[in-house]
Amino acid sequence: MIRRTYGSVKSQLARVTQNGMCSTDPQLLARTNEAQERLLNKGLYAGTYGRYSVCVYGGCITLPREFESVVGYNFGGRPGQVYNQWYEFMENGPGIAPAGDWKRLLDRGYVPMFRDLPDQRYLKVYTDQTEDSTSTILFRGSDTYNNRIRTQEAGEYIDGERINLSAGSGNSSVLVAGITGTYVDGNGVYRWVGTHNSKPIYNKQGTYYFIYSDSAIGNSWVIRKTQSILFGDPSWPGAGLSSPLAVSVSSDSTSAYPWLVTSFSGLTLTQLSKITSNAFRHVDAINKTTSKGWVRVYAVDPDTGDEACVAILAPDETLPMYRRYAIPGYENENGSVATVLAKRKFVPVTTDDDDLIITNLGALKMMAIAIEKEENNNLEEALAYEAKAVEFLKEELREVQGSAIGRPQVQMEMFAMGEIPNMA
Repeated sequence: MIRRTYGSVKSQLARVTQNGMCSTDPQLLARTNEAQERLLNKGLYAGTYGRYSVCVYGGCITLPREFESVVGYNFGGRPGQVYNQWYEFMENGPGIAPAGDWKRLLDRGYVPMFRDLPDQRYLKVYTDQTEDSTSTILFRGSDTYNNRIRTQEAGEYIDGERINLSAGSGNSSVLVAGITGTYVDGNGVYRWVGTHNSKPIYNKQGTYYFIYSDSAIGNSWVIRKTQSILFGDPSWPGAGLSSPLAVSVSSDSTSAYPWLVTSFSGLTLTQLSKITSNAFRHVDAINKTTSKGWVRVYAVDPDTGDEACVAILAPDETLPMYRRYAIPGYENENGSVATVLAKRKFVPVTTDDDDLIITNLGALKMMAIAIEKEENNNLEEALAYEAKAVEFLKEELREVQGSAIGRPQVQMEMFAMGEIPNMA
């Protein structure tokens, strides 16, 4: 087995594809990706699996984008068994796995982030590169009360909230710190909710704090708390507010945004750009456009502004979906590491420098021809070429394994009868 990139094999693949195809033809790249995807599903062959260490968050491990499933598992230096999602639901099975049952690794399906939200959180995005105005990320999910979060976009409501990855200060939120005494609960994150007098308005989640530019005091910025709030026009703080109490007032009326003001006595106001205006409790899907660089998603505490990373997305990753497994009994175990033997997942190559997962050139050639035969309805010939491709993979695997002999194990688990240890 040797390392190969798409650029190092495309000339050889071009010769056998459609009786000779130009190596720069985009169809050749598509054919190579399809051949790789099909061969990956044929079994555990050389280069399709490996040993990796995965962090434990909330008693779960979430595989990175490059891996499909766990085929071997070791936690705390001891091996355990991997079970699928049906294990806890078998009619005569053991039921829900008991706490502390570290010897089992249970499949929990697919998730869009490597870490769940611990409570209601805003979602903040960081980009490694300066992104174009067309680059966006959409978060879909629900709030603490399990209500779907919906936002208005181009006059229509959509499921979720979309953030422009090149967004400037127009839809930023504000982190306020330094309030003491009666209004200490005014510290925290204020989300953008609208505009008044061509300036933004911010509201603190769960309470009736507002930051806005008040014409009654010369269009200066003010942080104000109300005793109650009524349903009214959200673009005008005065509508529906009663008994306003001034928390802090700035004499600076020239700045466009409150974090540019320096005369809030004893306070610090920090811009939080590229952050959702809604607080999420659960996120079930993320849609991202192709970006120039990596995109990192952080969960922001509404009260303290503390941040925790929950997702890291590759530039070409548009619909993130990761395999998750649970370690029963370790629901609060953070910072631990589990060692797994993981099967690699198909990730398309896009450039000449991208590494191939299936590096056996003969297998790639045979599968590329098989796909062509299949598309021409020559199914018998297609099956023959496909079988030849798998044969090449089996031969390579024998060479890679060499004389190494794995000790066969027989392990039985009987319900209500305890466990029988491995027998060699």
